[in-house]
Amino acid sequence: MKRILLTFSVLFLSIVSAQDRLSISGIIINAETGTPIEFVNIGFNSIKIGTVSKHDGSFTLELRKNLFESNDHLIISSIGYQTEFIPRAEWSAWTNIQNKILLNPETTQLDPVIITAGPLGFERLGSESYSLSELGFWNDDDALGGELATRIKIEKKRTKLIDFKFHVLKNEADSVKVRINIYNCDKNMPGQNILSENIFHTITTNKGIERVSLKEYNITTDYDIVVGIEMVKFYGDELYLSVSATPFGGTAYLRERSQSGWDVRWNFGLAFGLLSSYPQSGTKP
Repeated sequence: MKRILLTFSVLFLSIVSAQDRLSISGIIINAETGTPIEFVNIGFNSIKIGTVSKHDGSFTLELRKNLFESNDHLIISSIGYQTEFIPRAEWSAWTNIQNKILLNPETTQLDPVIITAGPLGFERLGSESYSLSELGFWNDDDALGGELATRIKIEKKRTKLIDFKFHVLKNEADSVKVRINIYNCDKNMPGQNILSENIFHTITTNKGIERVSLKEYNITTDYDIVVGIEMVKFYGDELYLSVSATPFGGTAYLRERSQSGWDVRWNFGLAFGLLSSYPQSGTKP
């Protein structure tokens, strides 16, 4: 059985003396409104330690001091806000949960809405065929910000994404909240997130097809994309969530925790399917 595993152990913390640990915490705040921001990605790119903020904007990270060099920056990012890179001299002093970290809203110029005259074509992208023996899964509640993603080929200009489907093989939590991320594909890797707002979806069933409507978000692209599901919260005493891969191959990516780097699985695509539309040949804008 082939698997992409997002499971993480924090057992090493129990055998490290207190003086070798560093617990940093704070509250992420909107700099303009003063309100807390939930589900912000917080972590380090160089090592696999990260999390997302809670509903009240708070977060805590348990670290081993000897894992870090002086140039390790804490990365704090969220869709719709400017990304912050915090130097060690600053974040190492965040030992009080009352630390307030301000994020500035990002001013974005909206793409013009293009209205086409004429018929549209519809196409299913990716793969909705799933394998029962190949999967990606989470089984640790320390996986907040962990992400499973796959590459989707785009062949038509002005392709608009209408809905997204994926197949849950098994869900042992009461429910799991995920964020849908869509990246441009940059040199065969996930690049910049092309979304201007968060897309959340809550999985409540034990298994089956999950569908997320994308029509209202007006997501249009001319080039290949990478579509990911990121775990931001789970409910219940236990976490185990597995999603199916496709038997037809492809390229999959996994991020073990918030802000950590991507690992690639060549010839291992996830069963992520998209319904799309596009202007047919001869259609005028």
